[in-house]
Amino acid sequence: MYHFFKAIIKFIVPRRWLSAIEPCLRNLVSIPYVGNQYQCNLCHFRMSQFVKKANGQLLCPRCESLPRTRRLFQVLTTQFDLTDKTVLHFSPPKSLSIRLNQLGLRQYITSDLAGEFKAQNKIDITAISEENNTFDLILCYHILEHVDQDEKALKELFRVLKPNGSVLIQSPFKEGEIYENSKVVKPKDRLRHFGQKDHVRIYSVNGLVSRLELAGFKVEVMTWSALESNPHGFKSKETTLLASKVT
Repeated sequence: MYHFFKAIIKFIVPRRWLSAIEPCLRNLVSIPYVGNQYQCNLCHFRMSQFVKKANGQLLCPRCESLPRTRRLFQVLTTQFDLTDKTVLHFSPPKSLSIRLNQLGLRQYITSDLAGEFKAQNKIDITAISEENNTFDLILCYHILEHVDQDEKALKELFRVLKPNGSVLIQSPFKEGEIYENSKVVKPKDRLRHFGQKDHVRIYSVNGLVSRLELAGFKVEVMTWSALESNPHGFKSKETTLLASKVT
């Protein structure tokens, strides 16, 4: 139903008007989902159910947040003091970006090189245009699996991070070793090998931890399981790496 309504709206409403009336449209398409069983912790919308995507992920019908975005926001607001901090955020989901701007950050810099997310800058993660020791926190969610020279990117993240600062990193993970194949370059082949047409590898947790440590980071593997009631629609199991620049 949700995707049907969105398709109808996009067909009827001229594209140049969509951005201006987006809040009203989101309110409209989310009406059938109003309820009290679940709540998005980003936009606070209370609903009877989340929208279930084809891949099984639970989408908020109001702000379109994904489970990993809602979990990240919970982590940021329960395990970090963001007051007066300088944060770099790669490819920021809109709903999360809005909330982070409300948390009293000293500076919040957003970047999206591919132009898929609304951001202030287009920063190449392998050549970050910032001084050494600039950021208290960097958010790097589902970025590195797109980057050919990921080891160079990790060195750049370490360089621009302040002493005792941290990077929160997540990627699709597999068991065993990192899978890479430089001969796989066509989008259809990358889809088959790596799970998405613009991915260049599949990390394992241990493999990415090793690469982070080689770049100088101290790494903590953080894992979560969703509650049985799962009121915020989190993934049943989730892993994030906390990479810190320890001095």
